[in-house]
Order: sequence, then structure tokens, then C-alpha cells
Amino acid sequence: MAQRPTSAVPAFTLVELMIVIAIVALLVAMLLPVISKARRAANAAKCLSNMRNMQVAHWMYVTENGGYLIQAGLSHGGVDANEPVAWINTLQRYFGQNLLHRCPSDQSIHWPGEPGVPVPPTIDQFRRTSYGINDFLDWNLVPWGGPYKKITQIPRAAATIQFVEMVETGQFAGADHPHVENWMPAMNPNAPPIVAASQLQTHRHGGRPKSWESMCNYGYLDGHAEAQRFRDVFVNFTQNRFDPQVAQ
Repeated sequence: MAQRPTSAVPAFTLVELMIVIAIVALLVAMLLPVISKARRAANAAKCLSNMRNMQVAHWMYVTENGGYLIQAGLSHGGVDANEPVAWINTLQRYFGQNLLHRCPSDQSIHWPGEPGVPVPPTIDQFRRTSYGINDFLDWNLVPWGGPYKKITQIPRAAATIQFVEMVETGQFAGADHPHVENWMPAMNPNAPPIVAASQLQTHRHGGRPKSWESMCNYGYLDGHAEAQRFRDVFVNFTQNRFDPQVAQ
């Protein structure tokens, strides 16, 4: 008995297959920047949430401690890997859950573990936090004015920065505070974004590195946090949001 002929299954030609591959590659190339941009935006939002949580914890600390402000504790050049970060540990008790002290966009090589490169110039000290405290708000570090020991001494808390994002490389990668007073060497009006970028990761969430348009997150003493361009937080020593005497 003769078998019924089966219908032939159409097959792709080599040219058709190459066209399909090219189309898929084009779609992937178009989607990757969108996905990357969405990931950066999500990480920036998570970092902002970290800062807001720190500000909430800090307000609880201030309320319970007679208005006194938290202080920084890490010197430049890092700290021994086994030594805790004082202000992170202190605020943790007030937050009630895990207080995240690493920004999800932080790619520093100086964290303990892999690759675990020590913070220069040391051979055994590592990064402990992505964040730092404005040195004007630490009564042992304040370069002029103050000393600001209590929040009641700050005239405009909503305009005064408390938490910043520390730079990922160099000596300040292991510290938990910048030195704002060094940002205008010889009163050079063009120097601030360049010098500040050696202490803060000013372009972590956008903008060109070492520029006035570089953008990162800043936490304010009144409890709010926002992403801002460098030019919005510092112009010179009489126009900035770090020095409580001029912040507005």
C-alpha cells in the first residue's frame, strides 16, 4: 500500500537566517542603553532611599540625645577592616532594621572581600561606607564657624547638607567625611568641581565627572534627600549648602 506523501517543512535559507539574526542584534543594541539607563535610575533611587533612612535614624538620635548631632569617625586613608564605623553603628540602633551604608552604584575596589584592594596609601585598610558627613556639622572638624554641636545651632536645617557620597578611589575612599574648606584653593572659582571630585563621587548619578553639572545624592539635616548638580550645592565659600552660616 502506497504511503501518503507528507508535506514538506519549509526551511530558512541562509540569507533569511542572517536577516533574522541582524534584526535581533539591532533590537538588542537598541534595548541595552534603555535597560542600562533604567538600572542606573533604579540604583540612584535606592541610594536616595538609603540616605533618607539615615536622616530618619539621625532625627531619632538627635531627639533622644538632647539635640546633639552625630559625628564622623574615619580618618582619610581608611580604617582597619575589623574596626566598626561609629556613626553607622550608632544610627543602626535607631533605625530598627538594616541601615544600608553602601550605594548600589558604588563600584569601589576598596571594599573588603573581592577584589579587596586596600585604600591608598595603606596596605591593610578598607572602605567601610559609601556615605560621609559634612565636616561643618562635626564640632571636631568644622573649619570655621560653630562649633555646631546641636541641631538648634543650625539656622536653616532644610538647606544644610549632612550626608554626602564619598569618592570611590584615592585616600578619601576610606574616609566618612570630606573637607569642604579645601574646595577653592587660592580662591580659584573654577576649582571647586575638580577638587570636590577627589573627595566626593559627585558624578555617581549623572553628569560629566569633575564638572559643575555632575550629579549625586545629598541628604539634608531636616530629613529630606535629593539628587542635585554640583553647582546647586556649591558655588563658592559664600554660596553653598555645606556651611550653616551661608546655606539657604
